[in-house]
Amino acid sequence: MYDLHAHILPGIDDGPAAIEDSIEIARIAAANGTRAMLATPHRKDVTELSSVERIRDLTAELGCRIREEGIPLSLTLGMENHIDAALPADVAAGKALTMNGSRYILVEMPFFGDIEEHDYVEDALRELQAQRMIPIFAHPERIEAFQRQPELLERYIGMGMLSQLTRGSLLGDWGEEVRNFSIQLLRKGMAHILSSDTHSPRPPRTPELGEAAKVAAQIVGCHEAKAIVFDTPRAILNDEPPSYPSR
Repeated sequence: MYDLHAHILPGIDDGPAAIEDSIEIARIAAANGTRAMLATPHRKDVTELSSVERIRDLTAELGCRIREEGIPLSLTLGMENHIDAALPADVAAGKALTMNGSRYILVEMPFFGDIEEHDYVEDALRELQAQRMIPIFAHPERIEAFQRQPELLERYIGMGMLSQLTRGSLLGDWGEEVRNFSIQLLRKGMAHILSSDTHSPRPPRTPELGEAAKVAAQIVGCHEAKAIVFDTPRAILNDEPPSYPSR
């Protein structure tokens, strides 16, 4: 499996504080069948408390430690980019990172309120696409605007954007409403990637994708479940266009 949303870098955001916990996250992920993980620290934390250079160095250091431990997991770098008016300019300036240097960029929408309350959102998304970026929405199932208006997410997907479902949402860690919306997105083909959004080696935000992948398979079948944890995320890491299974 390929995990494209993981807060594994130590001491950067609300993920692990110590590198020992980061290594344990990698160990648990690998034991659960994950072979590649994208580190996605919050852009806001990197900008305000660290630097892109620091997280590049830290990714290399952690990747080296993971290899020394004999853990079969490759580590690459991206960023969870909260959307604001400055995001397109920050991408162009190298202050906001795409996923493993690809055209794909992980975008976190405002958690609360309608899109109309955040008038910069649609302009920022259009500007990212004008830069030939492909926005991928982090945990859309937890975003109030999408919960209220699933057709909004459907419109964005129709414009070429993608969405990333989180394991904990599908397993009920965020409540029944979020779980049911996650199932709805899966059934409608509006969840293209399943990721862990891990923050810790300890529950509830662990890196274990296997159980959630099995739940997804019960909902949409093994072929589509494989696509969201293997085929599509692998294509994204390799900067290739994903191919979706026929429904």
